Amino acid sequence: MNRRAFLRWMGVGAGTTVLKMGLPLNLLASAVPDQNPLAGSVNRNWEKIYREYKYDSWFDWVCSPNDTHACRVRAYVRNGIVTRMGATYDYQNYSDIYGNHATNNWNPRQCAKGYTFHRVIYGPYRLKHPIVRKGWKAWADAGFPELTLELKSKYKFDSRGDDEFVQISWEEASDNIAKALVAISQRYSGEEGKKRLLDQGYQPEMVEATHGAGTRCVKMRGGMGLLGVMGKYGMYRLNNSLALLDAKIRGVDHEHALAGRNWSNYTWHGDQAPGQPWVHGLQASDCDFNDLRFSKLIIMDGKNLVENKLTDSHWFIETMERGAKIVVIAPEYGPPSTKADYWIPIRPATDAALWLGITKIMIDNKWYDEKFVKQFTDLPLLVRKDNLKRLRASEVFPDYKTTLAPDGPSMKIQGMTKEQHDKLGDYVIWDAKE
Repeated sequence: MNRRAFLRWMGVGAGTTVLKMGLPLNLLASAVPDQNPLAGSVNRNWEKIYREYKYDSWFDWVCSPNDTHACRVRAYVRNGIVTRMGATYDYQNYSDIYGNHATNNWNPRQCAKGYTFHRVIYGPYRLKHPIVRKGWKAWADAGFPELTLELKSKYKFDSRGDDEFVQISWEEASDNIAKALVAISQRYSGEEGKKRLLDQGYQPEMVEATHGAGTRCVKMRGGMGLLGVMGKYGMYRLNNSLALLDAKIRGVDHEHALAGRNWSNYTWHGDQAPGQPWVHGLQASDCDFNDLRFSKLIIMDGKNLVENKLTDSHWFIETMERGAKIVVIAPEYGPPSTKADYWIPIRPATDAALWLGITKIMIDNKWYDEKFVKQFTDLPLLVRKDNLKRLRASEVFPDYKTTLAPDGPSMKIQGMTKEQHDKLGDYVIWDAKE
């Protein structure tokens, strides 16, 4: 049936006209109960789909890249090959060490990248063996000589993009890593090592922080902290074990041996918003993304919940299904703006000014929880007009002494030390009742 014929039939008014046009009304007839549906020719294309989804076995695994979700995924195996991925739908059975259980609302727990990960495993571009830059291998085979300008050029350290990669065995890869760690630790140990670092332009304070141990020049990053539960802290354990190497090189006992430097996402790596600890005093003190499910208003300022957070984005999607209002503050009309009830385009780097203005309006109109603001924010703290810094109690009250209890939450829960508090001091608020 073509489109023109269908439209003609749809425009029919009288039944006699329908019959004259030859409309196949028998298509609308009910099935005969006693008739065998398999007696004639039947459509069996569904069997192809059934066979494609058939599997011999399945197993669960944890998808744990650098997104911290650690989703459990079910892999379906056929003829020894993983053919597809699926959700486990058992998150309601999970609980933490305190006995708190998740709910069915956490299902399904996976993103499109995780569902197609098996294609990477069997893909033609998967790297199945170690490779190393040809120039680096030649440098390593030569015993890691000091990289002069001539040797940098010889081993292509100044033109790595022009070098080629060569395949090596797993044993060679492990040996090269171990030899490189030993070479670094030996080269930068002792007074001679300090001199090398200073000659290379490192600040004296940084050099002194090594305390003469070349192992302190080894910097490792073990991945996201939450992933460490899954085993990615093995990188940190390896780094800590370099104290054994330092004891061997410098001949010190275990109490004075120093390991490598562990670089975290917060202190050095930087992609986890270093400003968070400075503003809030804590690392990642914000709420869990499942709280989005109960929100009636979501404001995204520099956030892209449509494409970011992968698995957790379904909480955001469910708020839209419940009628929550979405506000997006961004210079460009990006993916979040397409889902927003209100898109507020601003000039780049002006969002702080926008929020200060919003805060001023909310304060002037008393549109805030006064008790919460006074107890849990820094808005009540007084600010000096001359230097725009917070007013300290020692600047107002003569011979002021702190009353911060050593067993209070600041010391006991947040981990503040007495030395830190002495440096920060106490701030001042205005008591309207006095």
